[in-house]
Amino acid sequence: MTAPSGRRAAAPLPAAPLAAALLRAALAAIIVAALCAGCAKRDRLNPLDPENDATGGKIAGFNALAGDRQVEIRWTRLTQADVVVYALLRWRPGESPSYLPEMYGKNIAGTVDSAVTNGETYTYRLVAFFTSGDSAISPTDTATPGTRKIAVLSAGVPGLLGLTPDARDILYVQPSNEAYEDMELDRVHTVLWLTMPDAGLVLRSYFDGRPAGPTIVHPHPSDVSVSNSRGIGWIAFPDRHVVRAYGPDLASADTFRTIPSGEARVVEAGTVDLTIWIGNDAGTVRRFTTDQVLLADWSLGAPVIAIALDEDAERAWVAVRSSIGDDLYVIDGRDSTVTKAVGRWSGIADLAFDATTRSLWVSERGTPRAGNGRLSRLSESGVALSALGGIEPFGIMADPATGNCWASELKTSRIIEVSPAGTILRGSAPIDVPYAVRVVGGP
Repeated sequence: MTAPSGRRAAAPLPAAPLAAALLRAALAAIIVAALCAGCAKRDRLNPLDPENDATGGKIAGFNALAGDRQVEIRWTRLTQADVVVYALLRWRPGESPSYLPEMYGKNIAGTVDSAVTNGETYTYRLVAFFTSGDSAISPTDTATPGTRKIAVLSAGVPGLLGLTPDARDILYVQPSNEAYEDMELDRVHTVLWLTMPDAGLVLRSYFDGRPAGPTIVHPHPSDVSVSNSRGIGWIAFPDRHVVRAYGPDLASADTFRTIPSGEARVVEAGTVDLTIWIGNDAGTVRRFTTDQVLLADWSLGAPVIAIALDEDAERAWVAVRSSIGDDLYVIDGRDSTVTKAVGRWSGIADLAFDATTRSLWVSERGTPRAGNGRLSRLSESGVALSALGGIEPFGIMADPATGNCWASELKTSRIIEVSPAGTILRGSAPIDVPYAVRVVGGP
C-alpha cells in the first residue's frame, strides 16, 4: 500500500466567525441528525442521508493508522460542491470528544496527528461542514501508536505483510511468486530472513519491506534460524544434506559456514548456548558446535516437525509426527536424556520457548478448517499452565518483551496476541491465510 504523498496546501478556510460557528454547531448537528433523522424530506439516495440503507449517512473511507508517536488519518473526499472544511474529533477512553485545532480544506484527504503518546489509545471521527450549516460524520476509528513492528506471512497473497503497531491495519502487502517456507527474526539487525524453496532463494528484509541485503541463491532452502549473538542465519537445505550459515554482514551473500549434517529439515540456532540443533524426516536430532563438531545425536523414531530451545538449561523441545499422531519430547543436552511430555497432541504446527517465564508455547492446528485446535503453555517440566481452545493456530512467536504469545490464527484469518493466562489480548485486521508472524518492539 502506497503511503500518501504528503500534506498539500489547504484550501482557504472560511472566515473566523463562520468557522467558529460551524464548530460550535457541529455536535448539535450530529445530535439532531441522530434524533431527528428522517424528519427532513431528502432524497434517500443521498449518501450523507442517515436514512440511506447503504451508508447510514456516514462519510466513507475513514481510517486511522497507528505509527511511532503519530497517527496517520486518511479519508475519501466528498464530491458535494458545498463542502467547506473538514475537522477531526479525537478522544481517549473516559474523555469526551473534542476537536483538533486544525481544519482541512475540501480538497484535503488526510493528515498526521503527532500530538499523541505511544501506548495510548485514541479514537477519531471526521466531520464535514457545508455552506448550508449542515454537517456529516464518518464512522469512528481507533489507533494505538507505538514502536512495535509486526510482519506476517500470508499464503493467500502469497507474500509478506506489515501491520501497524496495534495490528489493527495492514500497512503494506509485498507479493511474492510463491509462499515462503519460513521466516525468522534477526534481532541484531532488526531484519527478517525468509526462505523460498521452489525458487531456491533466501531473502533478507527490513520490517517495512525494503531489501536488507542481496538475495542468497541456493537450491531448496527450508527452515531458517538466526543466532542473535551475531546475526548469523542458519538455513537447512534438505536436498543437499547440509545446513549453511550466512552473515553477519548483510551486504554479503557468501556462505559463512557449512555443517554436513546429513538430512536436515528443521534447524534451531542458539544465542546464549552457541550450538546448532538439527532435525530431519528420519526422526534424528543432532547437536553441533558452530565449528561443525557433532556433540550428540538422538533418534525419536518419527519425522521432526519443530524444535524450540531452552538455552539456559541446554535443552531442546522437539515435536515429531508419526502415522498415529504427534509426540512432544524434551532433550537434555547436558546428560543426553530424552523425556516424553505427557499429553495428547493434534497437528502440532509450531513451538516457541519463552526464557523469561520459563515456559513452552505449543501450537496445535487440530483438524484443518475445523477450528478445534489449541494454543497451550507448558511449564519447563511439561505441566500445562494454560490453554486456549476453539481456534486454529499455526506459526507462533514468544514475545520476550511481554511474555505473551503471537499466533497466526487460521479460523478467523487474523494474528492474535495471547497472554500467559491464555486470554486473547488483541486481534489483527483480517489477513488472507496468515501462517507465520514475527514481532519486535513494544507499544
